[in-house]
Amino acid sequence: MYIITVAPIKRGIPIDELSYFTKDEVLPGALVTVPMRGRLTPALVIRCAPAHEMKADIKRAQFAIKKLDSVHAKNFFRKEFIEACEKTGRYFAASTGAVIHSAFPSALVLSKKAGANVPATERPKRRSERMIFQADEHERYTTYKSHIREVFARGASCYFVLPSIQDIEHTYASLEKGIKEYTFILHGGLTKKELESRWEKITTMTHPVLIIGTPLFLSIPRYDIESIILDRESAGAYTLQSRPFLDLRVFAEEFAKAIGADIIYGDLFLRTETLYRKERGELEEFVRPKYRLPSTAAQHIVDMRTLGEQPATGRIAIASPELVDLIEDVQKKGKHCFVMGVRRGFAPMTVCGDCATVVSCERCSAPMVLHKKNGSQKDGDGEHNIFLCHRCGYERDTDRVCTHCGGWRLTPLGIGVAQAEESIRNRFPDAHIFRIDKDVVKKHADALRIMREFYQTPGSILIGTEMAIPYLTEPVATVAVLSVNSLLTIPDFRMGERVFRLLLLLREKASEHFLIQTRDTDVPLFELATSGNIGEFLRTELDARNQLHYPPFSTLIKFTHEGKKGEGEVAMQEIEKIFGAYHPVTFPSFIARVKGKFRMNALLKIPRGLPGQAGGWPDEELLGLIRALPTEIEVRVNPESVI
Repeated sequence: MYIITVAPIKRGIPIDELSYFTKDEVLPGALVTVPMRGRLTPALVIRCAPAHEMKADIKRAQFAIKKLDSVHAKNFFRKEFIEACEKTGRYFAASTGAVIHSAFPSALVLSKKAGANVPATERPKRRSERMIFQADEHERYTTYKSHIREVFARGASCYFVLPSIQDIEHTYASLEKGIKEYTFILHGGLTKKELESRWEKITTMTHPVLIIGTPLFLSIPRYDIESIILDRESAGAYTLQSRPFLDLRVFAEEFAKAIGADIIYGDLFLRTETLYRKERGELEEFVRPKYRLPSTAAQHIVDMRTLGEQPATGRIAIASPELVDLIEDVQKKGKHCFVMGVRRGFAPMTVCGDCATVVSCERCSAPMVLHKKNGSQKDGDGEHNIFLCHRCGYERDTDRVCTHCGGWRLTPLGIGVAQAEESIRNRFPDAHIFRIDKDVVKKHADALRIMREFYQTPGSILIGTEMAIPYLTEPVATVAVLSVNSLLTIPDFRMGERVFRLLLLLREKASEHFLIQTRDTDVPLFELATSGNIGEFLRTELDARNQLHYPPFSTLIKFTHEGKKGEGEVAMQEIEKIFGAYHPVTFPSFIARVKGKFRMNALLKIPRGLPGQAGGWPDEELLGLIRALPTEIEVRVNPESVI
């Protein structure tokens, strides 16, 4: 009889390890299924010991040890994958099983064709190099092609990591020429049968391979992977929005280190934290990074205040005369134009004209967004309009009065892409106009169809949100930004960097004209973006973050409680007691109520330790305190947003 200790491969399990008994010895690394909460759950075996050696522990146990259900595979996961999951879990205060669940495709967990049962080829362990590559997409992909062929020449394989299906398909089209039979795509949009088929081909092919996929498939048992390219490094999609709130970039680096593979972080503008790591000597240069990006497009910053706008009354201009001229030029020459808005819907906010109260969601504290119901372009008494909460999805009609004063003068404010589309259609009734946002595009295939028609139609106009950018795979003559000022009012320390990167991406897509409409031309990042001056932006951003002790000069740990308001306040008081030595700051979320539940937060700033010295994060004492918290407290390490 043996007692095995396992890590359940499941999210939301507060206990890192569970024990079961079995008559046969099961070695660490095996994949098993165990009974838990009335269901069979996959788990990773961590330890196995004869029962007679654990008699004292069994007697002290306050629960009955259950029997192991079955052994699925004796060596399912690579030991390096498990090692990377353990280190990633420690960094994010999560269990190893929860990390495995998030870093391995669930469709393949119990698949007979997946896992590391493929015999490993002995290869000398390499020292992992960590590098950065900051340049425009054309230069990056040209260099990547040469690098991949150099890796192939060494008899090794390469894994190209990307955050989305569209990025993967675009990259495949750019890199597969000449090596198509050795290039494979892996992402969550494939069926289980397709995944199993490609998995088997990849693991049995003797020739080196190029795998282009999401981080979920890094664990594929190709023991000859010597290079991992993680492109679009700044993409927020690498950060999981559900427990255990991993940043898969951290996992990718830990995995590369474990298998002795080089990792290259690439992007047009890498994250501030990543560039700072290069300054500290933690990362090397793959190619000397570009800190000033050239552009062939003429740059325009348009002051919308000169048009006699009255934003407080909703009287705002959507297209400046400069933008109208550029659209006319595009139509005349049979080229293309992309117009981006940062908000979907018709108007992002509605306020009472009498008392200035914002129309908010009844279940959330988020502002309600005015939409045209069913995409209708009709005008009328409001029967075709609805209010929609983008936070929780609550919908209601617009036939309402102000909840504060009872007034009827409800005034829509701001520009949504639906309003921009309507305005541009009215101004250019004969134009071919397309739109991409979450309201009109529900599937990846829909976006591909719209983009195909857009590029095939001379003189066409595309209107969309940030969602459209990855689908702009070819240059566009004119790119215009309606306004990004509303984003800069959000009190989040990463927002300036996010807006700057967004503008750089749009600027990169423009071949002839890049135009920014703004109601505040004094914002420095507009000039820095149009000049492509990453170096100056980085310097000012690092100075500001250093003064406020934000990353990369500290590690942020955010605790969130969602529930009744009183319970949240009590939970935050308890966190203040437990973590008092770390001076936690407690505050409600920026949108404090979601679906009737209140969100309260606490934030710790852990000073960053010096290279090679103790201190910083992870800290064993602090890690122990965090893991002892009740499950209703969400823990995020270096979250994308602190609000």
